Amino acid sequence: MNEVTIQIRKPDDSGNYWTTKISSDFIPFGRNITLTNDRGAKDPIHKALTDFFTSSLKRTTRNRYRRHNSVFSFPNADFNSVINVGSCPIAIGRTGNRLTINGQKESLSTVASALARVALKSAFENDASKLLKALYSALSIPEDVKYCLENKVPFHFFSDFVKTDVRLNCQQISDSEIAIEVSDGVWGVMSLNELDYFCSFYLHDKKRSKKWMFISPELLYERTVGTKPTVAERKVMIEFMKQNRQQDIVESRAKQLVKDMAEKYPNRLKVIYEDNEPITMYVRGKGWDWKLTNNKFKSDIQMVSTFVYSPDITDIQLEERLSAWEATCLLVDGSNDEFIEQYKDTCSPEELTNKLQPYPDRPTRLGSWKGPICIDNMTGGSSLGDQFVARALALLNDTMTVKIVNTIRRYIQCNENEYRVEMNEMQ
Repeated sequence: MNEVTIQIRKPDDSGNYWTTKISSDFIPFGRNITLTNDRGAKDPIHKALTDFFTSSLKRTTRNRYRRHNSVFSFPNADFNSVINVGSCPIAIGRTGNRLTINGQKESLSTVASALARVALKSAFENDASKLLKALYSALSIPEDVKYCLENKVPFHFFSDFVKTDVRLNCQQISDSEIAIEVSDGVWGVMSLNELDYFCSFYLHDKKRSKKWMFISPELLYERTVGTKPTVAERKVMIEFMKQNRQQDIVESRAKQLVKDMAEKYPNRLKVIYEDNEPITMYVRGKGWDWKLTNNKFKSDIQMVSTFVYSPDITDIQLEERLSAWEATCLLVDGSNDEFIEQYKDTCSPEELTNKLQPYPDRPTRLGSWKGPICIDNMTGGSSLGDQFVARALALLNDTMTVKIVNTIRRYIQCNENEYRVEMNEMQ
């Protein structure tokens, strides 16, 4: 039984990895694999692991070992095997066109997603029973259905050739069914599998099922509610969906989140608004003060610029400049003494004073806002308010954040709590 070591890149700029091991009789030789997180995905780490298992378990006809990151040599015919993900043994098999995992028939995407959850957990957990529990938890509800329960059901339609992205409320009403609010107070029903196929198109843009591709709001109403909407019901449904535009919901929630954060930490956060939009947020961290500003260039992963209140020079540089200043002052003293000795008999004291060489200014170390500091989001698509809050939460505990975000360190030239700004002066 050969073993493969999987290196999972940490979601920061440290360059470090989490590691786990996978072993099986169907691994032809041991090797190390480093996975690169997919920053375009909703969950970059999970997506990278899911793609790895999908590539390894997918049927092939040729060039098996040329596929990127493929490690297994499962036959295209029916088979049964056991693979060990960390300390957890998992039975994997294929019967016809369906995979089985611990005796349950599941689709390739479901199996790959479940194995991805177990693999990531195994990087921190050695207890096989806990890993097995994580596996069955992942298999109980499809990954995309969990996403919908947390973030609402994605849907889009076209009205007058304009695409409208919306989010619909949903509730799980049984072990196998989900209720979806398709109109104001009108709920339709989908099975878990149907919603999984639905999301493959409206969430991932994959054409797994023609039944749900490019359907109109009327057809969604008919297939979930069971009856065709009347003309009046259709008008109400369209207006209801327009009021639930995805971008409007995201932005509204993000603005409220910024206000809630400021109310929760009134002595540590200060928000400046312009036209009801947050443009600047000041954060009083444990060690330093921070300023977050609305980045006018609006990069998708960096819509907020970060600044830290810090001096231009370090303690050592200040000492060096003070030493040079003192040496210069001694030279000035010597020069002035010679001048006074030479002209004391021909000039009055006032004339001598006016002609003396002045001393240079004493070096100081004044604080100012240093930046912008490059701090990117792990994924794109986050709203402005979400990015403000994400950075504020990290910087409230800045003594820890500074240790794990390498781009911050070179901007800080002072010790903790050495340079501060009064909250009422943060403008």
